[in-house]
Amino acid sequence: MSPALLAFSDWGGPRFYPHPPKAKLHRAGSSRAASMMDSGAIKPPPNAHTNGGGPGTHYTHGGTDSDLSQVLQALQAIYDPSSSNTTRRHASEYLEQAKRHPEAPSLGHTLAIDKSQPAQLRHYGLSMLEHSIKYSWEDFTVQQGEAVRNYVVDLAQNVAEEDPVYLRNKIAQLWTEIAKRSWAAEWMNMDQQLVELWRTSLHHQGVVLYILETLSEEVFNREDTTAGLRGSELGRACVEIFTPASVLTDELPSRDTNLEVRFDDEGWLKRLCVNLDWCLSQDYQNDERVRLCAVKTMNTLRAAMTWVMPKAIVAVQLIEHVCKALAVPVVPLQQASVEVLQSIYSRHHLHDDEFVELVCPMFTPGTVTLLREVYRWTLADMNINDLNDEKYVLCKKLSELASSLGNYIEQKPQLIPEGSDLPGIFGLLFDIFRNPSLVVSIPILHCWTKLLRSRIVRDSDVVTQMIGGLLATCCERLVRYEVFPEDSQDPTFLFLNEDIDTVPERHAFLGNYRRFCADIIEVLVRRTPVEAMEHILGQATTMFQNLYRDRPSFQPSNFSKHSQPVLLVDAQITVIDAGLKGYLKWLSTQGVDPQEDDRKRNIMEDSFEQWCRQLLQARFEDPEILKKVIQLMSTFSNKALPNRPAFALTFLEYILNTNVPEDPAHPQYSDAAKDVERICSLEIQKLAMNFPDNFMAVYDELERKINEIISSQKMDDRQCMAFSSFLFIIVHRNTTLDASVREERMKGILGQVKDAWRNDAFTKSLSTFQSFCGVMGMDRLPEFLSTHNFQNVQDWSEQPLDEEGQAMQAAILEHSQHLPLRLTKTLLAASIEKLRDGSAAYETAAVLWAEAIPTILPNILQLVSHAQAFNNIESNWSHLPPELQQVVRKVLTDRFWQAGISTESRDDFFARVSGSKSTYEGFASTVRGTVRQIRESSYYILYSLTRFRDFFYGIPDLPEPLSRALFGNAHALSSHHLSVLLSVSTHLIEGCPPALRKDFLPPMIQGLFRELDRKISSEWNILNRQIAQSGENDNLTDEMKNESILRQLTYSSAALVSVLLDPSRNDPPGSDSTPSHDNPMWKFIVSTGAVLEPILLFCTSMLRVRDSRSVVAVLRVLRNLIPRFRDKSAVRDFYCNDIFKNAITSLHEPYFVDCQKDLASLIAAIIHLDEDIPRSILLSLPGMGDTYRVDRRLSKLRGANRNDERLQRSIVLDLLSSVRGVSIHEQGKIERAKPKRKTAFQEQYMSVDQPPTIVRGTSPGLAGVADMFSDV
Repeated sequence: MSPALLAFSDWGGPRFYPHPPKAKLHRAGSSRAASMMDSGAIKPPPNAHTNGGGPGTHYTHGGTDSDLSQVLQALQAIYDPSSSNTTRRHASEYLEQAKRHPEAPSLGHTLAIDKSQPAQLRHYGLSMLEHSIKYSWEDFTVQQGEAVRNYVVDLAQNVAEEDPVYLRNKIAQLWTEIAKRSWAAEWMNMDQQLVELWRTSLHHQGVVLYILETLSEEVFNREDTTAGLRGSELGRACVEIFTPASVLTDELPSRDTNLEVRFDDEGWLKRLCVNLDWCLSQDYQNDERVRLCAVKTMNTLRAAMTWVMPKAIVAVQLIEHVCKALAVPVVPLQQASVEVLQSIYSRHHLHDDEFVELVCPMFTPGTVTLLREVYRWTLADMNINDLNDEKYVLCKKLSELASSLGNYIEQKPQLIPEGSDLPGIFGLLFDIFRNPSLVVSIPILHCWTKLLRSRIVRDSDVVTQMIGGLLATCCERLVRYEVFPEDSQDPTFLFLNEDIDTVPERHAFLGNYRRFCADIIEVLVRRTPVEAMEHILGQATTMFQNLYRDRPSFQPSNFSKHSQPVLLVDAQITVIDAGLKGYLKWLSTQGVDPQEDDRKRNIMEDSFEQWCRQLLQARFEDPEILKKVIQLMSTFSNKALPNRPAFALTFLEYILNTNVPEDPAHPQYSDAAKDVERICSLEIQKLAMNFPDNFMAVYDELERKINEIISSQKMDDRQCMAFSSFLFIIVHRNTTLDASVREERMKGILGQVKDAWRNDAFTKSLSTFQSFCGVMGMDRLPEFLSTHNFQNVQDWSEQPLDEEGQAMQAAILEHSQHLPLRLTKTLLAASIEKLRDGSAAYETAAVLWAEAIPTILPNILQLVSHAQAFNNIESNWSHLPPELQQVVRKVLTDRFWQAGISTESRDDFFARVSGSKSTYEGFASTVRGTVRQIRESSYYILYSLTRFRDFFYGIPDLPEPLSRALFGNAHALSSHHLSVLLSVSTHLIEGCPPALRKDFLPPMIQGLFRELDRKISSEWNILNRQIAQSGENDNLTDEMKNESILRQLTYSSAALVSVLLDPSRNDPPGSDSTPSHDNPMWKFIVSTGAVLEPILLFCTSMLRVRDSRSVVAVLRVLRNLIPRFRDKSAVRDFYCNDIFKNAITSLHEPYFVDCQKDLASLIAAIIHLDEDIPRSILLSLPGMGDTYRVDRRLSKLRGANRNDERLQRSIVLDLLSSVRGVSIHEQGKIERAKPKRKTAFQEQYMSVDQPPTIVRGTSPGLAGVADMFSDV
């Protein structure tokens, strides 16, 4: 190669120099280099045209080096491990500057075409071409664009087999980049050039396949900005060159035939199928080139299957060609073929004729046999201890394909022709479902849930024979694999750990798997209720009878929440619950033959009652099992046997006689015993709600029995109040008692509530924060913390409390019991739970509670205010020395456990907490737990009072003091505690009757969103600062837990905005108000400036938080609101300024790469709002000073079809393609941990909020992006 650089004689303009220049190319950043480039630019002649349609730009040859060794030396310096960082930086700057040189395309071609040069130098030459294509294409004249295109075509024509694959692929990529910009416009003969390349050699075919696959993906399947700008033209061109001419003529007779882009009548679909056949006729097992060519051919077909016309697939007999590849015993070929088929059968909305032509060939005996043989072949190497990874991946892909085929059967079984091997395909689905790997099994399990809902499928003979096996497998797999011991050798458990890396994903996956199993059980019971439930209950009886066979009997000392007997009982009860759901659905669809239905129902109710009575005779010493049995009996009594009050009374007696004594020597067992007490309290209240008349008949006996229990057993206040609530529900909801007698009894009970809240001494004790601390027994708290040296003890959980500390701890707990919170909560729950608004019982409760509400509210608001103020260090603890303030902060810091983040197991965490009750940490837990309990009990009371509608919301002058109480100190709460406040605030806002919104909502919404904005913004700033400053070896657990909780709060807040401002909703779901179509919530907010302002301010801040889900949710709300503000107003100006700036700032940060589509859509919509403000902001951005370029893009945006969202987004992303020279898509290439690869099919079964990834200051960023609007 000549050492001289080529002058641009083929660059479309006159040669300015008779000889190559000799000047040196200086490093990037050199003022001399910059001035040379700026001053040397020569304007084009007036008649020059550019690809962008604007003024052309011509180039001089600036300073370049006649000696290429500088480029090579720079590359060597970068890759040389001995180079210093400074040397590498200078080398990188030099190479980046060289890419921007006017002669870069010519130099790049020269470097890349010269096979004598090192591969890294040739690759750099290609990157010079790539930079010119991506960042200078619109500034090229037509001649320059043609010259660059010819460079790339020349490189493609000259690829050699010995060229590294990455060089060949890079050339193909450059071809694709040019095609996206000029194919079917200036470049009309591309198809001919591709065909000529195709006919040259195998390695030329590889280049063509790369081009065709990439074009398919980027034009149709991906959100590619450049392709999006010309989406319709490129789409038509792709259809034209892929589809056989005969199919186009038949299917699109009226198409525009002037688009002369195709070379001949054959089309690429046919060529690819012929090529695949040729590969399969060669020695593909031993010749890697042929094997790779076959795989690449099928990859190209796969990319086209999502958009190519079904008739074209049929015309070229593509399915037959691909099935030939599936039949060969070479896993890569089989995988590629399954992916092509899956791409075809993932399509939706096939017409009947397309279904017959495309889908039914897969049900022919030969194809079904092939599928079953390939599946059996994958099983041969499916030993989890010696797994053949390639075959296992093939097995998973085959399962996904079989699931898609099964779904088609469910959709149109009547179209499947005679002679199809449906027994074979159902047999395949049955076999795959029973695969030991749940990841292989779940697509088919999901498919069966759909198939069994089709009467034609469900009632077919072949499926009927499989029902027993389906039911058995579902029952087996309802066990909770997530709590298996880590050393378990169960194959299914081992496969699960092999397939799914993270604990949250595993939990989500198993939750979905169990849900699908329960669905199948439910459907099967609904189909044959008598036989299926008989089978299920018989299975359960056997399990209970043999629960401890070959196992030691239960002892408190060996208690475990996840023991094998507990897991067996849990799985079996889950089966019964699913069966009962199916039975209840069967009941709801009765009516065709009432007599027969009644006969079956009576048979089943008799069977249920007999089985339940037998089970209640058994003795269960394990409290975990006892709890599950009680819950199961409750389901039977309340749902399946609602007309069997005798059984309800028997079950009630069983619960009242249940007493699991605690054992202090075994804390976990004691906690489980308390849990049984709690469950018993809940279940007797459910029974009272469903059988009030029957229980009223024996009310005196029940009252006597309860008094005996209270006097004979050591009952705490919680249990006593639960019994009181039980009796209250019976009195309140029965219909046999005289109304006046019922009201009198209820008044007597509710009188206790009123008396407790209007107690003068109690009211006085809440008058100040200090007196509130006295009420809780914490008035000496600072003194106690100081005298006991809390500030100098490192590990509080290791420091035991002395007698004084234990006495104070007990006093705090005792004082909290004297507050009327539990009494009020309990009776409110008894008054409103499971009651419909407007029912007689509801109206009675509303009238009676209306008398108590004014008495309760003043003190409950004081309690809320003080309980929140307790966390406000600056206001209430600032008088303490700094070291003691730090102790108070630590006292108020919760301990919590999170799946996937905490390093210990959940059980170990609770055991640690339980074991530290008598330590300094236990004392701190008592303090914060008591305050939290007061706060959250008060929240619940306020929420419950909203059920009484106008009696609560109509109280004069309530909104302001309520808002102050709830939000005055809300900023002092942790993110977790603020989430609880957000939840109750949501209920308060949504429950407000439309007629009272104008008075009640403004203070509430203003206070809530002011505090959410303040808290969420500050917490994200703190977290981002911690991430930036922390080191690689820091303990990330607490940081990750805090981030996870902050994400939950952020998303919950965004979700509330979505509910409040969604124009498609009349009233938010869950609201108790009567829907108001004339005055929906969003319309009230949009028309009330005082309410809209804090929400918009909050939304603007949310555009900058680092939580993609939340950002996307807010973006969609903001965009949906834009049509409401088309007229000039302060809100419109706010959109065009503040929201616009934040959207652009986020668009250009690497973190927000997953939000770019929504950000770009919002930016486009704002640009349409106003012509001046967005334009001035855009022109003020770094690197956006080219007024002509900006105006050209804005004009294109405004002239584009506004319904074409992809085009709108693409224009915006192209307009904002760089800030200070950094491409938006380059920013998106963030270093991420590479988890095990999952298909989109698998992702749907594992979709959870991922644990936050903490990146240690390595994320790329834009220098100065934060201040890009500083001069606006």
